[in-house]
Amino acid sequence: MENQIFLRACMKQKVERTPIWIMRQAGRYLPEYREIRKKFSFHEMMHTPSLMSDVTLLPFERFDLDAAIMFSDILVIPESLGMSFTLVPGVGPVFNEKIQSRSDIEKLSLNIEYFKNIYDGINTVRKNLSKSVSLIGFSGTAWTIACYMLEGKPSKDYSKIRLLMHNDYESFTLLMDKITDSISKYVNGQIDSGVDAIQFFDSNSLFISQDDFEKYSLPYIKDIVTTVNNRGVPSIYFARSIPSILSYLLEINCSVVGVDWSINLGTVRNTLSDKVSLQGNLDPSVLLCSNEVIEQKTKEVLKSYGRGYGHIFNLGHGITPGVNPESVQKVIQTVKNFSPQFK
Repeated sequence: MENQIFLRACMKQKVERTPIWIMRQAGRYLPEYREIRKKFSFHEMMHTPSLMSDVTLLPFERFDLDAAIMFSDILVIPESLGMSFTLVPGVGPVFNEKIQSRSDIEKLSLNIEYFKNIYDGINTVRKNLSKSVSLIGFSGTAWTIACYMLEGKPSKDYSKIRLLMHNDYESFTLLMDKITDSISKYVNGQIDSGVDAIQFFDSNSLFISQDDFEKYSLPYIKDIVTTVNNRGVPSIYFARSIPSILSYLLEINCSVVGVDWSINLGTVRNTLSDKVSLQGNLDPSVLLCSNEVIEQKTKEVLKSYGRGYGHIFNLGHGITPGVNPESVQKVIQTVKNFSPQFK
């Protein structure tokens, strides 16, 4: 939508201040979220349009943010392909099926109707969201999703995907192609339903070497980013390994690079020749500190990007459950008060 400050920043257009939203802004740190979670299972919240809308909009009852991100999960892709998972306390998502052979991969088949409730949820949010606030849809990347599908549960090193790609490249490409096709259809449907931008989460990019990234992950990232770019909406790529893949980021051709908290924003900006917008990158642990530290560290992030347009303030990873919502408010106030001097 025109005149949304978030979208203008995505396109490196003139803005009066730095826009801000926060990864996992509708999450467990909010008492209101925890109350809803007591009444409904995670899957109910993921697949009931009214609940998806309610949770997505929760942060806006407290904060003046510039973008909302749909409440969902990257594991909707494996579920759309016929797998299912259970959230196990203390463990995380555990799949009820395992991919142990090529035949298991061959059996994966996309059920496009699976996404209908999610699309309905997007429609509901867009109707209730201020026109000045952007709505972000999202998906995982093929690599990150395949890591979960092959392991069947959270892992310390996600070694199974690397074994597959080295030992059985044909099966690896079959799996990645199926996931990529599902992602492309999914994000197209999100755009049709009303999202203003798409963010791709590559959380498991930590578990691939720099050399292997170019061959085994990058082509699939480029495919899904191209899908979004062809629709004329901004694409955001967020990885937890930006320092090791810096040289490939321009090749991805995304509108915005989401930067994790481990690297200086100015370094990334200079390395990428200021050709794309950057999002980030406050260390989430700072939100557990005093207001003085929060203000100082927030200002440091703004200073590290420096003068000019194309910066979207965010954390360098998702917000942690133990954060006081007042600390989030402190970050927002600091960004809105301090960032205009850099424009």
